[in-house]
Amino acid sequence: MKPEAIQLLSSAGVFGPAIIVPVILKDDLGASEATIGVVAGMFAVAGFASSYIFGRAADVYGRRTILLIGLVLSGLATMLQVASLTWGGLEFFAGVRVVIGFCSGIFPAALLVYAYDAKVKMGWFSSFGAAGWGVGNLAVGMFGAFYEGAYLFSAGILFVSFAIALLLPFPKEIRMRVPLFPAALIRRNAAVYSAMLIRHTGANMIWVTYPLFLMSIGADELWIGIIYAFNAFGQFFFMNYSDRFDPSLLVAVGLGSSALTFFTFTLVGSYWEIIPSQVLLAVSWGFLYAGSLRYVMDRNPEKATATGLLSSTMSISGIIGPVIGGVAALSLGFKATIAIASAMAAVSLVIFLVELRRSGELNRLREHFRVRA
Repeated sequence: MKPEAIQLLSSAGVFGPAIIVPVILKDDLGASEATIGVVAGMFAVAGFASSYIFGRAADVYGRRTILLIGLVLSGLATMLQVASLTWGGLEFFAGVRVVIGFCSGIFPAALLVYAYDAKVKMGWFSSFGAAGWGVGNLAVGMFGAFYEGAYLFSAGILFVSFAIALLLPFPKEIRMRVPLFPAALIRRNAAVYSAMLIRHTGANMIWVTYPLFLMSIGADELWIGIIYAFNAFGQFFFMNYSDRFDPSLLVAVGLGSSALTFFTFTLVGSYWEIIPSQVLLAVSWGFLYAGSLRYVMDRNPEKATATGLLSSTMSISGIIGPVIGGVAALSLGFKATIAIASAMAAVSLVIFLVELRRSGELNRLREHFRVRA
């Protein structure tokens, strides 16, 4: 259970503070929605770079070193965020946020491939990331406006995950040559990369100001943490059932249900009404993420590179989405922005299905269901 513990704790430490970042930027540092989007985009740029660089490095140089470096640097960067709250302003806070984005992108691919090589089911393993996210959100929410304490807590559990990683047994690793730009690998996985790019761009248009949206319908910091936790713990539950299904099917269901989920956000008028939508969100992302991981890892010997590219694709979405979402929220409002994201998820489903038909995957799925029937 050591890889699962690292997944849970590192996810809590990295993603727990996400619910307070927009609030700190807006209420404490005076940033506009557009500026919040830019900061989130810069965070994603850093994550994009490190996810690709260190995903490939894990295939080329081995997993252990990359995993340990990423965890310890993430803890140190999170400690630095405390200093930015105490002595800095908007520029210092945003700069440290970018450093955290880079450091937290170093280790996930190495950790995922370690678990895959250890025969841990990807749905089960991914569910601990969702649980960690939920634990982190709840814990950070309980700190209220004591943001320094929230970041100290997050740094502490990152250091605990580093200590556990030191105890992992690493057998002799197979290292391989991977081109700096693996064009053939990208072509093999184009269907899932392109679908994730579009869907997740729309999602990040929502998430960049989502805590502010929840505040606008009556939620405080604690309730924001609880609302996020419904999604996170729901993912933990549904990801555990995902391993029994075909990964292509999981991706398609995840994309379609994402479009439906985002649409339901536009119908709520009070914070408690959004809880059923958070459960539906857990289904959509749980299936989409677990399916995408299996899709790229089952098809590629360069597993860390393929996984790193999936994370980089999500980071590209995290660059584009927050900038567009911040501007859209400022000019169109929260719900109009959410409606655009819903349409983008529907478009990504169509693109994915067209690619599956072109590659013959759709016929394989039909035959699969015909045989099971």
